[in-house]
Amino acid sequence: MSRQPLPCAQVTLHRYRGGRPLPEYVPFIAGLIIQREGYVAIDGVRAYTIAGVRPAGAPAWHKDYTHVIDENVDLVGTTPFAVIVLPVGRWVVVATYGGGHHLLDDSGLDEGFGLLYAIRRLDPAELRTVTSSRLDLSARVSRTSFPSGSPVAGFGVDPVGELVTGLTGKASLEGMTYHEATGGRQYQIRAGDSLAIKVGNAPETFVADIKAICRIVDESDDGSPLRLISQVRPLRTSSPLIAGLEDRLAVALGGDDRFGSLGLCLPTTAVAAVDEANSYYSDGVGGSGPFALDADLDATVLVERFAAISESTRVSELRKSRLTPCADEHGEESLTRPIPMEKWIAFETVIDGNTYCLHQGRWYEIGEDAADRVREQVADLLVNRSSLDFPLWTPTGKSDDEHRYCERVARQPGYLCLDKSFAHTPMHPRFELADVIGPGNEIVHVKWLARAAAASHLFTQVRVSAWAQRVEAAAMAQLDAKVHLLDDSRRVTERPRVVVLAIAGRKWDVKTLFTLSMVELLRLRVDLSVDGISLQFADIPFVAKQGGSARRRAA
Repeated sequence: MSRQPLPCAQVTLHRYRGGRPLPEYVPFIAGLIIQREGYVAIDGVRAYTIAGVRPAGAPAWHKDYTHVIDENVDLVGTTPFAVIVLPVGRWVVVATYGGGHHLLDDSGLDEGFGLLYAIRRLDPAELRTVTSSRLDLSARVSRTSFPSGSPVAGFGVDPVGELVTGLTGKASLEGMTYHEATGGRQYQIRAGDSLAIKVGNAPETFVADIKAICRIVDESDDGSPLRLISQVRPLRTSSPLIAGLEDRLAVALGGDDRFGSLGLCLPTTAVAAVDEANSYYSDGVGGSGPFALDADLDATVLVERFAAISESTRVSELRKSRLTPCADEHGEESLTRPIPMEKWIAFETVIDGNTYCLHQGRWYEIGEDAADRVREQVADLLVNRSSLDFPLWTPTGKSDDEHRYCERVARQPGYLCLDKSFAHTPMHPRFELADVIGPGNEIVHVKWLARAAAASHLFTQVRVSAWAQRVEAAAMAQLDAKVHLLDDSRRVTERPRVVVLAIAGRKWDVKTLFTLSMVELLRLRVDLSVDGISLQFADIPFVAKQGGSARRRAA
């Protein structure tokens, strides 16, 4: 016996701030073949709809393909779409079918709308996929899946250092058409800025379900076990902090990192496309005209453009400019719609001890409770002090100042300088195994921490060295050879089990470290403990650099 069709259908919902004429939520795109467009009444609500097909020209590789097989093949096609724009209180909800989402832009989008629903209705034991971005200069995007479902703890989400951007899993649709029609069965939703879900396919149930979703999103999440993933909070656009944060961002866009370092962030809409990108296209910055960038996208390339315009216009230009990943090498074959450049930029700064991050074009403040937990964990970690001796570091002002200091450390009996003695393995063509080797073959990494990027670089150096020693025989062979060359009475036959982080310019103190730097430090501790390595800390006595006190910022 065939099943009766359910009185509901899959739809993707997007929520926007209200206040504009409904057609403006679907920007005009040239070349569309419109089959239905205009206002429509849905269960007494005046809505707007547009539907049709979008012609798709032959792809850029069409000629290459036809040349290879020596035949002409017609690959021109169309993509059907439909969009319904429905006002719901102070919001406007846009429902899309087929390729309808390609017609939307991000102006006024209620970011995280789908996540807010998911936090309140997802079964915490039945999560299938979690997508997150690290709120640091690496801006690493990760997607973890459990086909049979897993509790949230299984995904290893860091509630402080990561911003969850997508969730997939079984959810309760109580109070909606699907729940009633199936006797309470759960439904697998996909949630992020948008929400893919089942809603009623009759006028009255369509409107009722969308209103129910908006009510659920506006409920308190106090009772949800998933609320931990919302420890990173977005600042409201009306926050009085925004103006000061944007002033700092403008300074960083010009290449001055006294308030914090600039990095790249992958927009959630471009995560999949970036893997295929061979170039990027921008419509220009400050009237400079369009330009293409190669696949090795770097923040410094964008900074060069912003540094050429006045500081007062940089943030507005960041919002107006667009960047698009492209499949070809010339910035012509777009993989996504043009994405606001502000969504490609990551920035972190500290004001009055609070950490604020720009991520995906929006400002976030790390929850105070979460930050306190991080400080407590790091304070416990920093108790592990090294007994090694470090002489006074007096800056020379030379570019090789760190190397000079490492050589000075190595003048002590039992210490060896490996700084600038690079190792090379198949996985790592050029890296430092250590800056200094201690008397007990301790791996010592030395850094003057003066900027936010310095701590990140230090942690990366440690992680690469430890990983290479564990899995690459060539790394251990070179470590042994380098030590034996400097002291023919010593050999390194076993992997060192102690790593010392020795810093100058500041002390290891939770009061002076960036929150996200401390999160990275905790991650590093976990990585090293898996390798059986103990992490120790040393404060190098130092003389402050001339004028350095005015420039010092939390690492």
